[in-house]
Amino acid sequence: MQNIIEFYKPTIQKNTKQYIEDVLTFSDMNKVEKLENSFKALIGCKYVIATNSGTSALHLAMCALDFKRGDKVLCSINVFPSVPQSVRHFDAEPIFVDIESKNYNIDLVKLEIALEKNQSKKLKAIILNHMAGEVMDLEKVYALAKKYDVKVIEDASNAMGAQYQGNYIGNSGADITVFSFAPHLSNSIVNGGILVTDDEKVYTRGKLLSFNGMSHKVSDKFGNVNYIYDVVDIGWKYDMSQVEAAYCLADFEALKKTIARRKEIASKYNELLANVHHVTLPTFSNEHVFSQYIVEIDKNRDHFVNELKKEGIKIAVHYMPLHLTEYYKQKYSMKVFDYSVALGAFQRVMSLPMYASLTDAEVETVCNAVKKVAHAHI
Repeated sequence: MQNIIEFYKPTIQKNTKQYIEDVLTFSDMNKVEKLENSFKALIGCKYVIATNSGTSALHLAMCALDFKRGDKVLCSINVFPSVPQSVRHFDAEPIFVDIESKNYNIDLVKLEIALEKNQSKKLKAIILNHMAGEVMDLEKVYALAKKYDVKVIEDASNAMGAQYQGNYIGNSGADITVFSFAPHLSNSIVNGGILVTDDEKVYTRGKLLSFNGMSHKVSDKFGNVNYIYDVVDIGWKYDMSQVEAAYCLADFEALKKTIARRKEIASKYNELLANVHHVTLPTFSNEHVFSQYIVEIDKNRDHFVNELKKEGIKIAVHYMPLHLTEYYKQKYSMKVFDYSVALGAFQRVMSLPMYASLTDAEVETVCNAVKKVAHAHI
């Protein structure tokens, strides 16, 4: 039977089962608070809200900034659909910007052009993502945000634990930063998100809206809400459960070790795949945390991927540019060549398996398969 190397597998930490057992036996029902405090301690931010998913955290960030119908929000064309879809749920307008070709993050020159073009009272925010864990030039972004008087929301789902100029992402200057504990999976073992900010008003409003807009809410250790409460706004049920928090807390406590292991795997990929015909390796900054390892295939990427699958290697692509998807293509009448850099990258890129529990032997198996396919590739 062929051994399959998955694209991504969650790593179960040594204390994961114990933390979940703590919740199931009611011996520790403060895992959410402990997770939030752990984020504060590591990142150095003032306020943290744990949510039931990264998408919930992203939507809650927009709610806290009071997005309205017709507001304009700039983002990369090369993001997961949760970003513009959260914008669209306000009947606001996402303004898409092409990417730059080296690390697939938003092109800052084109971002400024878009800011200038759309400058108005309705221009509200920039939403950033750090592609595959490659941190952007945030100093330039924050300068642009100040110049054009817009907020910055960082979707750091792929950059948890990354640093910029000595500060952790989440404490580097954005108005709000959101994280996800399941950025790779559509059906994870557990979902969880985090919203961080230094703005007390954002935190207060976000906290209110994260639980049905209810004030004077007090819960016991089983989650029973006190008899007398008030509803002062329209909110959602975005709070994180204690079981989810138990799993996420164990994962977060292992974050530094996880990143170190991913960097080891990336170094091994760099070494074993150097000078392989048809395969171009990425260039990395020191801040890269390798939530994905993206390579480019010079031609016929889909055939290359299919041949790797025959070898038992599962591959992913990050991401399909949004102007190629049915909804956004029709909604905004976008043409296939409107975002030529993102289109070209999408036709070439593939992401190799990358997760902390990936063994050296499995990495070598992946590389041997890539070499085998590359040798026969036309």
